[in-house]
Formats: sequence, structure tokens, C-alpha cells
Amino acid sequence: MDDFIAFVWRGLLDLSRTDMSQVRYENVALARPLLALVLGAMVLTLLRLALRRRRHFRSHSGHVIGQQHQRGFVSRIVYGIPTLAVAAAVALLLIAAAGPFLAATEEYGGSVDSRARVDLVDVSGSMSWEFPGTRKSKAQVAREAHLKFLNMRRGKSDRVSLWLFSTYPYMVDDFVTDDELYYFQTSDAPYVMTSVVQQWMIVPPEKIRVIPAEGDSNIARPLQAIIRQFDQEEAGSGVRGGDHRAILIITDGAVSEFPADELLELKKRNVRPYIIYISAGPGREVLLPGDAPPLIQQIRSYGGDYFDVQDPASLTKAFEAIDAREAVRYEVRHRVLQVPIHARFLAAALSLLLVGVPLGLMAELIGGTYP
Repeated sequence: MDDFIAFVWRGLLDLSRTDMSQVRYENVALARPLLALVLGAMVLTLLRLALRRRRHFRSHSGHVIGQQHQRGFVSRIVYGIPTLAVAAAVALLLIAAAGPFLAATEEYGGSVDSRARVDLVDVSGSMSWEFPGTRKSKAQVAREAHLKFLNMRRGKSDRVSLWLFSTYPYMVDDFVTDDELYYFQTSDAPYVMTSVVQQWMIVPPEKIRVIPAEGDSNIARPLQAIIRQFDQEEAGSGVRGGDHRAILIITDGAVSEFPADELLELKKRNVRPYIIYISAGPGREVLLPGDAPPLIQQIRSYGGDYFDVQDPASLTKAFEAIDAREAVRYEVRHRVLQVPIHARFLAAALSLLLVGVPLGLMAELIGGTYP
């Protein structure tokens, strides 16, 4: 019992000190059906209470129950506290089932053979249109293709940085080598950034970020910022740039202007641009001349290549192209670790149950209704 109390107390202290804004979730797919099950049980219970006749109740008795025999304010609070405690415990158990974790940094001395890559994801308003024949937005198709690509790159020691762009660029994280952390960062990123949510957008509300002055597709700004990032990263590592660096752009190609100067600067730095192209329609194995946006048509002239997501082998080709880049040995000073924290939520849930269940039994025994 002493060990159990110590576990609960330690979990409560850890949970009170947790920065919830930094928490990520590993197994949301499991928590969602459990949440639906709990909500369904709550709805059925409320319907039963509303529609079924209550026990010991006769509407034709003709007697008015005196105020002194009705449940008072204090009694209602006593009855309500256990219910709230159990409800909060169930909510904490659902959070624990989602696999919460924190990213921790650990000092690490050593080196790693790695390829540096920036993933630039288009989250402009045009990505919210339906991808024909799929009942999904182009943004969702793009995200699924990106995550599939990341699964193919697991264990390759990629040093990857994630950027989103619409009217303005947003760096989600600087270069990291943790495959799991980077996968979850990409999965959690929004599909679309826009200033106004339109009815025709087929994007889940939780995947939309409403930001004033957003919605356009300006790719020049993020490329300028990424060029500066590569220069700073090269200066900090002391390694001269070479064929090991790449930028992967996930977009539908509907950019507001062609970034000729930025692509030329990337070419001077031996940064190879690759595009996973979310084409306008399914079923095409090749793009017809003049059918693709200028960004796609001219990318090869800057040393890059594009891969149509509708081609079944396109992601494999992109994987092989990036894998062919030269690996460079980097000195690693720290690494990011995934720290599970589900025990903190479990401890809080257990403490609420230990308080709520006995308190509910006592309230029913002392002030309950009997036949």
C-alpha cells in the first residue's frame, strides 16, 4: 500500500509540473474509438434517464413533496462530486490510452553518417480542394504520401527539418535525427493554413489553422528562409555543402510566382530539389507536355526532379533518388528522445477513482433514496 500511494503521489506531482503544450500523442487511433464508446454510453444513459419513468415515482398520487424532504444544495454537491471525479478519471484514462509522450534532449558524444534534408509542405488554400475521385482533400493525400515516404526513410539517419508554407513560411522544427519524433511532428501538422474557412474546404476542423493574411501559395519566401538555414547549418557544422543535401517539396504546384532566383541559389549550394507532386487528377501515369504547372515543368533544369503521387512507384523513386545522395559524417552533440508519460495520467485517474467511488457509496448510503 505504501508503494502504491507513493506511485500515485509521484504521478500527481509529475502531472502538475507537465507543460501540456509540449505533450504529443503516439496512439491517437486507439483513443478515438474508446472516446466514441464512452460518449455513446453517456448518450444512452441520458436517454434512459429522460425517457424512462423513475423508480418510486407516481405522477397521479396528488401529493406535493415538501421542501424539507427534497435534496438540498449541500446534498446535491455531495452527490455531484463523485460523479465529476469519476468523469475526470475516465477522461485521464482516455488521454493515457492515446500514448502521451514528451521529447527530451540528451547529451550525446559521437558522430553519425547522415543526409541533410528539408521537407517543405504546401498548406495553402488550394490544398483544401478535393482530390478527384478520392473524397479526400489534396492536403490529406499529400500528408499520407509524405508519411509513407517517412516510413520508407526510417533508419537512414536523415537529419530533417520540417517547414510549412502558405503566404508565409513556418519552421516546425530545425534539423533532427529522431525518426519517431519527426514522424509525429509531421502527422500533427495542419493540412491547411487560411484566413477564412470556406464551405468547400473538405478538411477536418482540427487540421485547419486560421491565421490572418494566410491562404496564398508563396514558395519564394520559404525557399529564401531555407537557403539561410542551410548556410547557418553549414557554418555551424563546419562541413562544406555537397550532394548530400536535398529539399523535398510536397505541393500541388499552384504557386503564385515561379521561384527562379531561389532555385538557382539552391543549385549553387548543391541542394537538390525534389517535388512530390499532388497532380490535379488521378489515373495518369505520365504528365502531358503543358499539363503541369511551371514549377513542375522546369524543376529538372535546376538539377531536381518531381514524382507524381499517382504513379504507384513514385514514392519509391523519390526514396531511391534521395538515398543516392552522398552521406556525410556529422558530429552529434545531443539527440532527441521520446519519454512516455502515460503513467502520470494513470496515477491521477487512480487517485480520482480512489476518492470518487468511496465518496459516491457514502453519499448513497447516508442520503440515498430507498423503496
